Amino acid sequence: MFHTLHHVRIVGVRSAVPTEEVRLEDELAFYGGNAKKVARLRATLGMDRRRICPADVTASDLCAHAAGALLGAHPEARDEIDALVFVSQTPDWTQPTNACELQQRLGLSRRCAAFDVNQGCSGYIYGLWIGSALIASGAARQVLLLAGDVNLVGRDTRNRITTPIFGDGGSATLLAWDEGASPLRFGMGTDGREFEAIIRPGGGARIPLLPDPADNEALFRDLTDPHGNPWRLLNTYMDGGAIFNFTLDVVPGHLREALAHAHLTERDVDWLILHQANRQIVDSVASKAGFPPEKAPSASFGKYGNLASASIPVALCDNFGGTGRKPGRMLLCGYGTGLSWGSCLCEVAAWDCAAPLEYEADPGRPTRRQRVERWERILREERSRHD
Repeated sequence: MFHTLHHVRIVGVRSAVPTEEVRLEDELAFYGGNAKKVARLRATLGMDRRRICPADVTASDLCAHAAGALLGAHPEARDEIDALVFVSQTPDWTQPTNACELQQRLGLSRRCAAFDVNQGCSGYIYGLWIGSALIASGAARQVLLLAGDVNLVGRDTRNRITTPIFGDGGSATLLAWDEGASPLRFGMGTDGREFEAIIRPGGGARIPLLPDPADNEALFRDLTDPHGNPWRLLNTYMDGGAIFNFTLDVVPGHLREALAHAHLTERDVDWLILHQANRQIVDSVASKAGFPPEKAPSASFGKYGNLASASIPVALCDNFGGTGRKPGRMLLCGYGTGLSWGSCLCEVAAWDCAAPLEYEADPGRPTRRQRVERWERILREERSRHD
């Protein structure tokens, strides 16, 4: 599906990452002390560092930090935002929608619609598409898009398939109606036949946590694969080979179709900003689609890790925030969980983009233990929710 939306301007982008950095060398013991193996991973996949959140910091915290900086630069927008869209697969709660809490935390108008979108590696493109469609249709004049993921629940340092790949990040993007804005050209696609290629099998309504703790033992049991990697039904499972094959089979062709839809070639595009799955995938997709490596940066993966829905906005901030580089005509593309993919061809003459921000913890935010104790008292009717 390809189509064009008009009168939508990308006003600004901010992103936030945790301060804690883990390097491959820090986990040498998990590779049997084999420094050569670590060097090969760095050379082939571009793995080097990743940013991870401390306990009690979530995707909504990182997104709120990025949004606070963006709204600080555009204070007039705070009361004019008509919709807040929060894209994440690691929400604070399964209900209510996390966007409602973010609306009050950011001090947005009560006239603002707020909702969540459960989408992963293609999530930023989905969020841009939804926000842009709201504006282009006349349903909204300004939209705040928040996209981020934090892998606190699924992180197991013993598992060397998922843990070294994924980092934590959040982002905020402000979209606004602009009569003279260049068109945004979107392309979307889904192949649900391989929806299990990246999945957290347990914990949802299909394989739920049961009322009796004794009945949940299977969800917490370690299941070790032939390579020694432990898995749990409550952790994220990933079939890396299937994802790699899907990406190379589908994404380059989609990029060529996106360009053909706009009557352009790769020579007409200044930048190809891909989901930073790993350097090998980024370089392979770009090459197969006909883009030279200098147009398809992949360095942010080695700095921050695979950030799922925050991958593209962090890459934008990393490449254009404070670097002096001009965005010009960009082709953005996300792909992964679902399996799903999406692209946005846009032309940006001027915008407000800053380098990735380091998250500063809010000392007033309650800890997990404090939240548990609060709800224990509420459920015993020893205190009110408003106390």
